[in-house]
This record gives sequence, structure tokens and C-alpha cells, in this order.
Amino acid sequence: MTRRPGFDPGSLVSGVIVIVLGALLLLDQTDVVDVSFAYMVPTVLAAAGGILLACGLAGPSRDE
Repeated sequence: MTRRPGFDPGSLVSGVIVIVLGALLLLDQTDVVDVSFAYMVPTVLAAAGGILLACGLAGPSRDE
């Protein structure tokens, strides 16, 4: 596995979004918060949109 030089903000933002979504699901499973299906679908779609936006704003890799 070769490392790309430079900072990749798309991967960082994507990772943070996935961690926050996972924490929300974990809190729902432990009954700390009650998240119904009606609230979870827009949250998952917003997370997917945020990941796509972050990767799109990051631009192409430096190798291209």
C-alpha cells in the first residue's frame, strides 16, 4: 500500500461523519436516545450527502 503525499480532507470528513452516525446508532441501541425510522432515514441520507460533498470538494488526487 503506497501513501499519497499531502492531506486528504475528504477522507477526514467522511470518517468523522461515519463515526458520528455510528455513535447515534449506538446511543439508539442502548436506549439513551430514541431515534425512530422517520428520523433515521433523513439522517443517513444527510450523512451520505455530506460524504459525497466532502469528497467532491476535496478534488482529484494529486497524482492526476
